[in-house]
Parts: sequence; C-alpha cells; structure tokens
Amino acid sequence: MNPALAAVAVDSGDSEARPVAARDALERWLIEGPARIATGPHAGAMAGESVGGRARYAYPEITGYYLQWLAHRAHRHGHTEILALRARDAQRWLKAWISESPLPARVHIDAAVCDWRNDATFAFDLAMVLRGVASAADAGLVVADAFLVGEACEHLRTLIAVDGQFDAARPHAAAALLPTRWSTRRGAFLTKAAAGVLAAARSLAQVPRAVQAAAEATWDASLDALLCHPHAALHPYLYAIEGLLSLPAHPRFDAACEPVARELQTRLAARRCGTLPESLESPGRPRLDIVAHALRAVLLLTAHGVASAPVARAVPALIEAVCANLEDDGGLRFAPDDPPTLRNAWTCMFAEQALDYAACGHAELASIATTPWIV
Repeated sequence: MNPALAAVAVDSGDSEARPVAARDALERWLIEGPARIATGPHAGAMAGESVGGRARYAYPEITGYYLQWLAHRAHRHGHTEILALRARDAQRWLKAWISESPLPARVHIDAAVCDWRNDATFAFDLAMVLRGVASAADAGLVVADAFLVGEACEHLRTLIAVDGQFDAARPHAAAALLPTRWSTRRGAFLTKAAAGVLAAARSLAQVPRAVQAAAEATWDASLDALLCHPHAALHPYLYAIEGLLSLPAHPRFDAACEPVARELQTRLAARRCGTLPESLESPGRPRLDIVAHALRAVLLLTAHGVASAPVARAVPALIEAVCANLEDDGGLRFAPDDPPTLRNAWTCMFAEQALDYAACGHAELASIATTPWIV
C-alpha cells in the first residue's frame, strides 16, 4: 500500500480520508502516469497496460474510456486546461487510429505481437470511442472531430445485422473464425455499448438514425439477456449493469433495477477477502477491475433507492480492496497477483470513479445517478 496514503489515514484519524486519498492518487496517476502515451506515433493514446512505466499497447477502447473519465472529472471537479489538453491529445490519436485499415482493436508497441483481437472490428470498442468523444465535447474539453465521429458511425453501421441489432464483432476476413468468447458474441454486456451510442446521439447530430435505431434494439435485447441469461463472468455482467444504469430515464429502468440488484447481491456474497471471483463457473483470478466495477454498481443502485442493493455489507470491503492494493506511484495492477511493476489503466479509471462516488453524500450521489457519466 502507498505509505503516503496510510499516513493520511493515520494522521487524520478519519476513516473517510483513506479512500479520498486513494481517489486523488489515482487521479494524479491517470493524468501524469505511464498509461498515457506521451511521445511518439501513439502520443495521446491510453495504454491498456504498462510494465515498468512502458506501455505494452495503445488501446482505442480504453482511450474512449479516458475521454469519458476526463469528462467525468470536469463535471465533478471543474474544467481545467490539463483535462482539455489530455482530451485533445486522445481525440487526435483516435482520429489517426480510425483511419487505419483494417481497424486494429489493440495497437501493440511491439509490432511482432500476434493478437486475435486484431482480426475483427468490435461494436463495443467503437461505441466507447463514440461515447467518449461526445462526452468530452459535452464537457467543453474538445470540439468533436467530424471525421472521427463519421468513421466510427460508418463502422458501426457495418455491424448492424438483418434483425436490426448490432453484432458484437465482425471478422476482417469473411472466412475468419473468431474464438468463442463473450466479447465476440451478443449478450447482456452490449447494454453498455448501446447506451454509449444513444448517449452520443443525444449530443452529436452526425450519428445516423439507422445507428441510433440499432442501439435502441440492441439495448432492449441485451437488457432481456441481463434479466434472463446474465453472463457468468463478472466483467461482462457488470458491463451489462452499467449499461442499465447509464439510461435511468428509460421506461424499463425501474422495473429492471430490483431483479438486477438481487442477482448482484447473490454474486457479491461470493467475495473472498474483499475481492470477487472472475466467474460463477470458476473462481479465476481476484481481479481489481471487477471490484471497482461492483463498487460503482452498488453505489448507483443504492442512490436510485433500490431496496436490495447490498450496500451495507459490500461497500466497506470493496473500498478496502481498492485502497489496500494501491501502489506507491498511485496506480493499480489488474490483479493482486500480477507482476509488481504492471499497471492497468481501466482498473484505475473504474476505481477512481468508484471512490469518487463513495466520497459523495446521499443527496449528491442521487443527483449524480441521474447522469452518472459511467466510465
């Protein structure tokens, strides 16, 4: 654990000081740390992971998350020039990325790395990029780039199937076979992608009606999957809950929250020493991104007044799991058993936002929950 963080908690004698100090350390790491590629052809991109301060790959999906996170920071704590600078740099890199053909899901710094994800285009990734650009523009951090928005929408259009919904992925080569994974098939997790497209369409007139209609159909079908056939793996399962929580004004929202909260409560009962299993089917690794996912979901469900949201039992242990694993530099690993020099960007963004929610009073969080800017 970060010695400075421990000192803050001890010196203040305030149990609330530790998570606030952790949140602030994560914020500094995300603004200045090694996950943001600072120089070279990928300057402005977010690396999914870094090892010893060196980026392993530039990640378009996570760069979209970063734009969303910067917008969240601006709305919560005020617009600053450094937030705007980071957003402009991220959008500039995404504009270069979306010009590539075929479109890579991950841009590895070591070009020799073979990654099956680069054999397909993913609706989720495109939706997160589009959502991030729209959110950063709404926050006044950038002017949305028309070329980037147009290309993202055109790629999404190619993923609309005959039933009017988005397919999860489309292979670059017609005969290519993608591995059978949750990310390559439709499922509940696509609520988050669909909600991202719908959020973008509210502020970007450039989003075509056909793409919006596909997002609407995908959100409905994916919510049905969340209620009837939820993912066993917690990562996509929590994405699905975030897709629900992203549309609190939707007519189906209130009726869906109670059963979703009950199922989440059951899954949180399986946590081990503050961490959560990777899947209901096998414990897997105690991933910290899942802990931060779950903390956000519990806090927002509770803010919406959902009676079965398991806040009393879950929140302290989940907060402790984040704080106890914070590294000296203010970053987080993907999992506690990762190499000590590895840092994971999306884990840090999820955790910073979760701790920011946790620092709010009930009335403030209830207000945030109406427009949550979920990363």
